[in-house]
Amino acid sequence: MVTATVGVPVRNGEEFLERTLRALQEQDLADIEVIVADNASTDGTRKIAEAVAEEDARFTYLGADTNRGIPWNWNRALARARAPYFMWNAADDMVRPRHLTSCVDALESHPAATVAFSRVLWCDPDDRVVGAMDDEGLDFLSRGPADRVGLFFRRGVWQAVGWGGVFRTTALRERGGLPDYWGGDFALGVAMAMRAPWVQVPEVGYLARRHPGQMTNLQARDPVQQTRAYRPHFHRPVAFPQWYMNARILTEALRAPAPPAERARAALAVARHWTVPDARSLGSDVKRSLIGVARGVRADGRDHGGRPA
Repeated sequence: MVTATVGVPVRNGEEFLERTLRALQEQDLADIEVIVADNASTDGTRKIAEAVAEEDARFTYLGADTNRGIPWNWNRALARARAPYFMWNAADDMVRPRHLTSCVDALESHPAATVAFSRVLWCDPDDRVVGAMDDEGLDFLSRGPADRVGLFFRRGVWQAVGWGGVFRTTALRERGGLPDYWGGDFALGVAMAMRAPWVQVPEVGYLARRHPGQMTNLQARDPVQQTRAYRPHFHRPVAFPQWYMNARILTEALRAPAPPAERARAALAVARHWTVPDARSLGSDVKRSLIGVARGVRADGRDHGGRPA
């Protein structure tokens, strides 16, 4: 029986993918399956993934002819999972050998918890450690829903849900997996935190890579392209992904199955620790969209509605 499924969503990730997959091969939890979900890569991603799958029966390669967006690719790995525990491993990150074992053990020791995560170090393109997340000593077990949401944003515990965190597969599927919009992992974090405790493994188990080509850097340039990374068929001339994401995060807090006072406290925590500090990004959404429209109009004196030629 398979204990844990790891989904490795990737698009044009040949630079780091082999290191990511080799690290998964070295996990001391032997009964795992690894699903490499390739979202129509045009580089050597397929060759690398198929070579590993050929030598290791625990690895499966899922190809695609068309780029259907980030959420579709992440969620099809989840849909194929056969194990009771599931993790997304970003295609440019690496796990340490005991990461999965430690997280699975933590969940089995805390039956009420639905997410387990270890501490994270940042590394550069050459695997050198360049920093650490502010994630030491996090307590999601003894807190109520609103306080868990506040801690999630206050300490930026993105790894718990976006990459590296181990979920109970059924709980993640009940929430629908990764939402289909930019920042959907933040909303997923709120939804999970409002419903059940999480548990942190105190050891460092995950290396998150920082490099110029990562999606976080590429998306910040144009809100329309940022939106299309998640919804490829989006063709409106303007987009406001930061505004939309903030609205959805607040909605998750306000609609969760918790007492009204707890929901209100959670929404206030989101506003205090995310929306207000992120106000500059909200303004940037408007500014960049207006600049994009102006450029489109100036190109030939009329507005084409942002659609491709």
